[in-house]
Amino acid sequence: MIQRLYAIVLKELRHILRDNQTLFIILAMPVIMMFLYGYALTMDIIDAPILIINPNHDAYVNELTARIDASAMFKVCGTIKSCSDIQAQFRRHHVKIICRFPASFSIDLNNGGTAAPVQVLIDGSDPNTAIILKNAFEGILSSITLDMMGIKPADIIIVNQRILYNQEQKSALFFVPGLMAIILLMISALLTSLTITREKELGTLEQLLVSPLHPFEIILGKIIPYVILSGIDGVLILITGNLAFGVNVAGSLTFLALTGTIYIFASLSIGMLISTVATTQQQAMMMVMPITMLPTIILSGFIFPLSSLPIALRLVSNIVPATWFLQIIRGIILKGTGIRELWLQMAILCGISFFLIAVSVKRFRGHL
Repeated sequence: MIQRLYAIVLKELRHILRDNQTLFIILAMPVIMMFLYGYALTMDIIDAPILIINPNHDAYVNELTARIDASAMFKVCGTIKSCSDIQAQFRRHHVKIICRFPASFSIDLNNGGTAAPVQVLIDGSDPNTAIILKNAFEGILSSITLDMMGIKPADIIIVNQRILYNQEQKSALFFVPGLMAIILLMISALLTSLTITREKELGTLEQLLVSPLHPFEIILGKIIPYVILSGIDGVLILITGNLAFGVNVAGSLTFLALTGTIYIFASLSIGMLISTVATTQQQAMMMVMPITMLPTIILSGFIFPLSSLPIALRLVSNIVPATWFLQIIRGIILKGTGIRELWLQMAILCGISFFLIAVSVKRFRGHL
């Protein structure tokens, strides 16, 4: 069996190495996708436009405005004395926040420092952005005011907040591990989805059918070369994430490599299953995108938390390999967790991989 398996692996490797253009695309695409998605998928807000309403050109308000404008998250795009139509101002200035200070702001502030009302109006057309802006602006306004007035909070309750794992709240640290899951799944499934269909189109499938190779050996022999290629892609993704986005692996690289290999097997098996169904390479490529990308983005917890999904979709998400790999890779990269905490996710991922390979072999045997 080893000799036969070696022969089919060697055949597939030679075919890959002969096709220099495809090989270049396979190795370059993950890096390009990391840059594209890494910079596009972000919740970090920079220079959110703000309009200030300052009726009396109050000195405190002017100082507050200057300090708000100096922050990285907000940019003051204008100051006006009055406003009768708030919605018109949002449309005219294309701002995200309108901050209205009362005419008596300085007086109220000096009468105790806590009774100075400020109206903050936020564009809620994008709910996620609105929540981030609300929390950030409230915090920065309070901080600047307390710093200017020298007022200390009451000593009745002292709140000591601390954010773990992602102290700076960079969205890249959340998205980059998820991007690794998406890119590996898409690349791996695409690679293997073309293997059997290519043999069908070239007419070389008959040569495999008359050989003494077992269907399991053919499937495994075709998967192994792409495990190597996908593993190289995984390394490139990690290097790009580290150099471009500052994402470091807090946990074990060995454990990450082991679980990554299992996930790659599952992804390659999906592509192999598609290749046994599709009759042409074009059909296989058209099947890969909706089968891999959509469930991975929507049903895996990549962007939307699984708890927000309906029960039916949550049940479906359990059979998506990326659902379990995301928990593994985010745990290893961000928290430094190991097999003690992630053994269940790893076991489920192994089960999905073996099931997909078994189904692929059965369908290929049926084709025979």
